[in-house]
Amino acid sequence: MTKYSNYKFKDFISDETFCNYARGLNKCDEKAWEAWMNKNPENKDIAEEAKTQIQLINFKKKSLPEFFIHNEWNKLSSKIDFNKKESILKHNKTFNIKVWRNVAAIFIFFFALSIFFVNKTFLNQENTCQKIIVPKGQIKKIILPDNSIVVINSGTELRYSENFGEKNRDVFLYGEAYFDVTHNSSKPFIVHTCENTVKVVGTAFNISAFPDEDIHRISLERGKIELAKNGESFSSLSPNQIYLLVRKSKQAKVFKSQNIKMYSSWKEGSIRFVNQTFFDITTKLERSHNINFNIKNKKIKNCRYTGEFSRMQNIESILKIIKLTTPFNYEIKNDTIIIK
Repeated sequence: MTKYSNYKFKDFISDETFCNYARGLNKCDEKAWEAWMNKNPENKDIAEEAKTQIQLINFKKKSLPEFFIHNEWNKLSSKIDFNKKESILKHNKTFNIKVWRNVAAIFIFFFALSIFFVNKTFLNQENTCQKIIVPKGQIKKIILPDNSIVVINSGTELRYSENFGEKNRDVFLYGEAYFDVTHNSSKPFIVHTCENTVKVVGTAFNISAFPDEDIHRISLERGKIELAKNGESFSSLSPNQIYLLVRKSKQAKVFKSQNIKMYSSWKEGSIRFVNQTFFDITTKLERSHNINFNIKNKKIKNCRYTGEFSRMQNIESILKIIKLTTPFNYEIKNDTIIIK
């Protein structure tokens, strides 16, 4: 998040990820910004002021709470340099405190009046972020302004700014996507996920980073990528290498694959799984076929399978094949499959 080191007040309140952090709407954004705050103490004060203003937007027409007025007064009074006016304060200390309290009250009053206008401006600025959401059952291919190609998997969200490529090439991924990045040594291509950031110059790789899944995986087909967390690099990948993180156990490893394209075969319509549980498989099928599973048979939930299907196969034919090794019954009600 080095690009934020030059952020001003207006930049913070117009940044969607910072607004999510201020309002507590997205855990990924909260973690990223908290880490940034710790590493950039020189920017913390202005960021905190922006955070406060964004939080106030939610008050709308409600009166400002007493604790906020009290805190604002304390913050304002702490910034007054009484030493520079020591001679005046000896005679007018009580008078000056009253004046400053009135100044604070006036400031808060006009600040409250401006909330409506700030809210309107914020909503307009929020639209400057390009957000692509691919629903379940679909795959979408896009070309970014720098001619990089991104294939986005089902149930995935990708964000990038309207001025992408002008100052930087940052994207935010919530799910899975395949990237074929155009080379530009002066502007690295950076993918932000819930767990870390992936920095590249020109390469082809696949990232699986669904927030609700235990596995976070990055596979590199061509070029070289650097992995970083909280702004610090911790690993790099060469072609045919995979970075795998198990979130629950926090165990991570890098290994080599003889068939690296297997991990991005979903973009050609393939559904592959290697030694995965029945629960993990149903999670994939929910996205690929736009359905829901209700697993009442707890015994089958942790059974493991290895196999491959096509997105073109209907869900019943897939279930019948899985049943050959582990018998179970199922019932389809509307868009929900109940595993008995």
